Amino acid sequence: MGVVIHILDRRSVCLDVAGFIQEIGTLRHMSKITELDESHVAELEGSNHISSPPAAMVAHPVDLPLASDITGSVAAHPVIGWDEGRGSVTDLGWDYLPVLGYAVRDARCDMYVLHELQDGVLHSIDAERAYALGLIVNGTFSRRGQPVISECFAVEPFIPGFIQADCILENGRRDKLIIRVDDDTLPDPSWLVGRKPRDTMHYTAG
Repeated sequence: MGVVIHILDRRSVCLDVAGFIQEIGTLRHMSKITELDESHVAELEGSNHISSPPAAMVAHPVDLPLASDITGSVAAHPVIGWDEGRGSVTDLGWDYLPVLGYAVRDARCDMYVLHELQDGVLHSIDAERAYALGLIVNGTFSRRGQPVISECFAVEPFIPGFIQADCILENGRRDKLIIRVDDDTLPDPSWLVGRKPRDTMHYTAG
């Protein structure tokens, strides 16, 4: 099967977050890692050199009910927090990036409105809630990329050329990160603390 890659598209959309309007990127399904050919690899590499928006909307929606009318459902697009300099993401947990909410298109103004998902139902977000969720800080949309590693319990060999680290991220998620190494040297667990998972993908001793 392989892991699906979503690539950041140069086309952007306007997102209404409790009355604050923000331009964000869009994500489109490119290919599976096991199906990448030379042209797809070139496209993926090129995507890492474009300007990074503070968030990105998944082009493929899911059907969810609105709290204002739970008798039906609407097309809701996941909105993912985004790292500066990032050009792609896998759908395997979205590379630890936070899901900020779900965007629903408002046909009246050709804009998307961010909603919060609670118990399987979409709720509108007012300004007070937007500040409480950390979406708006000092009157502007806040970039929220990968959380940093807050604690690392153990680092151990995995397979030749790779190790795994048992870590907790600052959002409370616990996972074992896979890290590439040049030799058999294991990093001290403290090396991972304070770093984002994307910054721990390769360890070089010394």
